[in-house]
Amino acid sequence: MPAATLSRLELNRATLARQGLLRPIQEGSIADAVRQVGSLQAQHPEWPPVALWARTGDRAVRGLTAARADRSVVRAPLMRITVQTVASVDFWPISVVTQPLRRLQFRAIFKADAFDSPLGRRLSEGHAAVRSALREQPQRIRDLDAIMRAEVPELADHPHRIYWRHIAVSMPLIAVPFDGERYGRARYALATDWLGPPPSDLDEESAMGAVTERYLAAFGPASIGDLMSYVGKRGSPKRWHAAVSMLGDRIARFVAEDGRELLDLIDAPRPAADAEAPPRLLARWDALLLSHAPGFRQRIMADEHRPMVYTRNADVLASFLVDGMVAGTWRIDRMGGRIDLTPFGTLRAEHRAALEAQAAQLMVVLAGADAVPRG
Repeated sequence: MPAATLSRLELNRATLARQGLLRPIQEGSIADAVRQVGSLQAQHPEWPPVALWARTGDRAVRGLTAARADRSVVRAPLMRITVQTVASVDFWPISVVTQPLRRLQFRAIFKADAFDSPLGRRLSEGHAAVRSALREQPQRIRDLDAIMRAEVPELADHPHRIYWRHIAVSMPLIAVPFDGERYGRARYALATDWLGPPPSDLDEESAMGAVTERYLAAFGPASIGDLMSYVGKRGSPKRWHAAVSMLGDRIARFVAEDGRELLDLIDAPRPAADAEAPPRLLARWDALLLSHAPGFRQRIMADEHRPMVYTRNADVLASFLVDGMVAGTWRIDRMGGRIDLTPFGTLRAEHRAALEAQAAQLMVVLAGADAVPRG
């Protein structure tokens, strides 16, 4: 029997449903909600609460702070060599799959393997002091650089932050929460100390299977190319097809309108194309806009609107949805204490009213939590 074809709107509603953007996620803990939506892009730590607020409501901002404090949710360098907020139960599989990306990046930048080269072995001689410092207390990047500079002084003038990049490729890290945490001010702890060691039975094959399952649950239906783009081009398509095969009869197969094969969990929600999709504010760098292959994001945004959201300096602006599609951007006017909407076209009165009501609610929630994002 041939695979069913899914329209763009059917893909839209399916992804929005599991992201909590058709109906908010009301049940379960904050860690459960983070796990359901897969991941929250988190270079700027003040934005994940906004992304989660769009999906869970007012409990998100303080709840995410508490979940990071009790270690059920973590912020860490993971997919696409960027910082992500994920449920702690998913950290180790994602780390096993994504950590090798840093080794590839190191080799590309420094023309030497991070471990199996004279340069890599010399840098590794400084790691005992780094680990000792991390076990005493969380450390900033500049503190870790200073430790490495003292241990391996002859590389102090090497470009491209060689000390930090070698630390990051060598030891999985967690950005620990603290008052005043902002972009560029992270303090790191060893993941093994913060969460405990990875499961003894977790190898790369089982990790890839776990990541595939969580990705499809959060962002499916999707192609192998979408999955690889989400992770960061880790591994060959053949290996990811093998990871899909590990899920056996839990996988359903579909075809996109453009002919691509799409994969999904057989029991994942796939509402009808005409399911109601209320207007929603999305965060800056919202994972919804970054979790499919760049050329295949039409399920959420028309191609002509891409340059107005994805900027040339790799920023992804805060945006909003109308009928499930990105229909404009928004920004916080910190002086005026309000949110300004910039629609791509004319907004119907009821859509503008809904978005303005959400904006006013969000500002109250953020102000009460002292968490108004910058930028």
